[in-house]
Amino acid sequence: MRGCSVMRQCCMRKNSRKNLVNLNKYKIVFISSLLFFVVSISKYFYTQSLSNGKALIKEEASESIHISAVCQTVKNMDFAIKEPQMDITENEDKLYKEAYLKVLKNEMPLLGVEKEYYRDLWKAGISFEELLEKKDEDCFPYLLYYDDLDGDGKPELGVNQGCLYLFDYELGDDGAHVLYCQESCYFEGILGAGQIWYHDGLHANVIRDRYVYLNRDNEWEEWALDLEQAVGSAQNYYLVGTTLYQQIDVGEENWNEITAPFFEMTKYEIPKKTFWDVFGELL
Repeated sequence: MRGCSVMRQCCMRKNSRKNLVNLNKYKIVFISSLLFFVVSISKYFYTQSLSNGKALIKEEASESIHISAVCQTVKNMDFAIKEPQMDITENEDKLYKEAYLKVLKNEMPLLGVEKEYYRDLWKAGISFEELLEKKDEDCFPYLLYYDDLDGDGKPELGVNQGCLYLFDYELGDDGAHVLYCQESCYFEGILGAGQIWYHDGLHANVIRDRYVYLNRDNEWEEWALDLEQAVGSAQNYYLVGTTLYQQIDVGEENWNEITAPFFEMTKYEIPKKTFWDVFGELL
């Protein structure tokens, strides 16, 4: 019996030592796994932080490049006023005016994809009788432009009755063409030949200006210069965009430098004329 008891105790000691060894192994495995997990997590967050930092630097660099490109583009723009240069004889002047009168009387069509008349135009078409009655009115919507409005030396007729239309007639043609048309809610004026200014005054601390011009390909660039500034608000901004670049906040210092020539340009305008000033004794 005593021998069995001794053997039992020996077995118990062996099992105890074996269990202790196994437990220590599990502890080592657990601790190793935990350390591996902690190291992996730390490495992951470090990599993410590094990646985010690089992305932020890259984004800031990209924004800086964008701002520089926009500023340089605006600096390269020519904001000199293109003075109208009418180059026609007195007899030709009469022929042009007679043709434009026919347009306003709906006797001469406007040529394009489809033939239409002045009366068919959107936000236009004030009757000739009303125009004649208001021939001396020096206010919207009865004022006209009659000048070299596109730089070709020949007269175009500008009508603004809610939408700005520039009519272009060539001597000998059977009709006139619409050289330009645009809703005129924020139309401010024609500054020079092929140069148009739109201005939206202070609305909710925001001022918007847009410059449209006729380029060398005889195409209108509607967003040649697109400006928006917030002033007197909690967060001022100075957005500048061009035909090639979307608006971006260039900051006040850059804004003041690059927009000064444009705002100087807006001090000039081709004068509007009354109906009588344009057509006079032809009426």
